[in-house]
Amino acid sequence: MQSFPSCLSYQVKGMCFFLRCTIKGCAILSSIRVSHYLPDAIVSTYNDPLMHPWLEVGKPIAATMAGIGSAMAGMPLDSAADTARDGTEITTFKGADAIGNPVGMVASVLASGTLPNVPSVFGIPGITELMEFPSEELPNIQREWMSVPMDAANSVLQGAASLAKAPMDIIGKITSLPGRLSQLQSAAGNVGSFLGSSSGLATLGMDAAALAGIDLGPLQQVVSIASLAGGSTDLGVGSLFCPGGASAFGLHYQSELDALFWRGILPVEMLYPSAWVPTRKEVSHSAIASTWGSIYPRTGEVVQQHPVKASAVLAERVASIIKKRAQPHIYHRLEADGNFRYFSSIEDSDTRWSMVYPRTTTSCVRFGENDSLSLLSFGDGSTSAVNGYVWNLWNKYDCCQRRGIYLFSVP
Repeated sequence: MQSFPSCLSYQVKGMCFFLRCTIKGCAILSSIRVSHYLPDAIVSTYNDPLMHPWLEVGKPIAATMAGIGSAMAGMPLDSAADTARDGTEITTFKGADAIGNPVGMVASVLASGTLPNVPSVFGIPGITELMEFPSEELPNIQREWMSVPMDAANSVLQGAASLAKAPMDIIGKITSLPGRLSQLQSAAGNVGSFLGSSSGLATLGMDAAALAGIDLGPLQQVVSIASLAGGSTDLGVGSLFCPGGASAFGLHYQSELDALFWRGILPVEMLYPSAWVPTRKEVSHSAIASTWGSIYPRTGEVVQQHPVKASAVLAERVASIIKKRAQPHIYHRLEADGNFRYFSSIEDSDTRWSMVYPRTTTSCVRFGENDSLSLLSFGDGSTSAVNGYVWNLWNKYDCCQRRGIYLFSVP
């Protein structure tokens, strides 16, 4: 148990029971119910696509997407600024991306003993979620404004609320995007074969332990523990782990492609009350006591002097986008496997983080700790010379494998 992966937090919670009927009759079948965290995505933040911290994969993707983003915006995309420039500015702007972590496919990894190779072709995130924003997310924003305290409704907030109630100008611009993006996708193919051919991890500057933030070897012990607790492994290793929401090395978000929204060219994020009202959505354990920064607006600009904390805030913004439906961004949402019965959605799941670069950590944390009275601040000793950072996004899952019509679970 001393080598039990701290980030995984594996727990056997009970059993699920299902009803399966055939022409021969009906039977009640069971499967083990488990909960654990999975490293769904590798989230990077950087100053410039050519200075991407994941040189072998993130850099060529970011550079390619920058060209597409420029065409979408109809203007060149300048590089991000450094943090606390000249010691006088506390506002920084960064690019960011999220790539599916193959370690999230833990069941298949354990079964094969190896991680999948990096593909030579990456698909471009589409606009499916973006086009659902007016009908699905906008009503939620309007309802959220109703919860804003009346004493906070000053002239600025009233203007923002009016924008949320009648955002037809912004919506009109969104509806014009499908044709433009479709043309660019056709021109770019599937981002091309910039890696030449499928590549092994050893040639790409990452190994399994770095991607996972943990040693994969001890996971075999997890399988043994779960097998003993469940009393059976007739369903195979796959039944002992909830499938994650990311695809191996799938491109879930790239801020260069999403430049219209990440750079605030189309200020859709300003429709959200949390972009105007402090303490509503903060990267903090207690927003009243202290905060690293606001999750909204989910753009690349953040007010934070510490470069590691600034990266953490931007990583939280990317996670907030890819975990939810119908967000006003160009992205590919994290979606869980339909062959399992989940007891909570990815959107509502607890999130933890572990650093992959510039220093690999073997423990996970929740961003936002109040360290204002500490001698050392979060990230001290882990700063990057190029101001680029890579994180593992860990989401919590609670599930059991479907074996028919779900009846109940114990406990």
